[in-house]
Amino acid sequence: MKTLFVSILGLTVAFWTWPAQGEQVATYTIEDAIRIGLERSIPLREARRNVEIAHEQVRDVRAQVYPSLDVNANYTRIGDLPEFPGSGPVGTKDTYAANVEAGQLLYSGGAVKAALRIASDFIEASDAERARVESDLVRRITRDFYAVLFFEQARDVAQASVAQLEAFEKQSRLRYEAQALAEFDWLSARVALANERPNLIEAENRLAVAKRAFRDLIYLDDDAFELEGDLDIALPELDRETLIQHGLANRPELRAVEIAIIINDAERDVNRAENLPELRAFAQYGGSEPGQRDFLSDDWEWEWSAGLRATWSLYDGGARRARDRILRLEREQEEDQQSELIRAVALEIDVAWRNLEEARERLASTSEAVALAKRALEIATVRFDQGLATYLDVTDSNLALSRARLNRSSALLDCRQSLADLHFAAAWPATQEKQEP
Repeated sequence: MKTLFVSILGLTVAFWTWPAQGEQVATYTIEDAIRIGLERSIPLREARRNVEIAHEQVRDVRAQVYPSLDVNANYTRIGDLPEFPGSGPVGTKDTYAANVEAGQLLYSGGAVKAALRIASDFIEASDAERARVESDLVRRITRDFYAVLFFEQARDVAQASVAQLEAFEKQSRLRYEAQALAEFDWLSARVALANERPNLIEAENRLAVAKRAFRDLIYLDDDAFELEGDLDIALPELDRETLIQHGLANRPELRAVEIAIIINDAERDVNRAENLPELRAFAQYGGSEPGQRDFLSDDWEWEWSAGLRATWSLYDGGARRARDRILRLEREQEEDQQSELIRAVALEIDVAWRNLEEARERLASTSEAVALAKRALEIATVRFDQGLATYLDVTDSNLALSRARLNRSSALLDCRQSLADLHFAAAWPATQEKQEP
């Protein structure tokens, strides 16, 4: 009874989770996937927020250049009033005061100007990081998109191989029962079919894992979806040196390091400015009740004042000198990082270009192998039907064709992924490619 209940429950869940007949399954092209990924990616969203934060930091620093206006008010109540001999308590328990003060920075030794440069450079640095995250995301989406297509083709190849072996096994059984085929050949057909079915199961599992990873990468809401695309591609002819020069001129990481050096110089200007005086103008208007001059009066007493306030730190124990030394050492580190990154980017582009050329050659070789394997299987099948070949010849030819097809699909995947890596490494837009005729 328990087994029956579990079976019914399983059928019920399957019924409700199975797509309804005629229900439209979402289909995405590579352009759709990139658009959705760029819209929903959390890391990219964070990078965009950092750009907005950098803009607000500029406004925050720029506010130091503008006048400031402060309003202050206070109320004080005294518990016990002071008493003088023969006169009793003097004054009032309640005191009110209010004032308005305006201030303006007149001179800061160039510190504010340097701070504005730093904040503006932070905008460009944040935007360079956003561009890097976006470019890397496009690369990953492209790689995973075509990986899913590859695993779909691998599954289709495994399905076709199993179907063909099933047909051969059925044919062999019929011929064995008609005493037109040896039992050994029929058993060989059954063994070949049994050995091929686990490959199909593995292919289906790898496809399911790839689709799940792709769904999470672009933040899809639905588990059931299809990808519309083709692994086949006409590879562009790309010059390695041109790609390297383009990457060195346009990679966001290199621009970020360059900006870090510029910011370091501006930070040294700020540090040097702290050795100079800061001058501010101020003016205030305020009053109190009772007044400061006549505390026996019940009326508000108002007055104004204005002046200049200078601040100059003459000695700080060597803190500014140490800070300047730190900044100079950090600049040397950034210059070394820039040099290393230039080498790393050039190497990355070179490797991606060579991988693409290797994939191009593999594609040409595997395409020819598929054509030869198809012809070999046709010949083996005809010879088997005529009794001139064994079943082993047919299964070997079938296995060779399956491997040739998978090798070609693998070469196509390498072409797609190597091209995506090259786009990222060289900061090379696809629109600049010149397609082969």
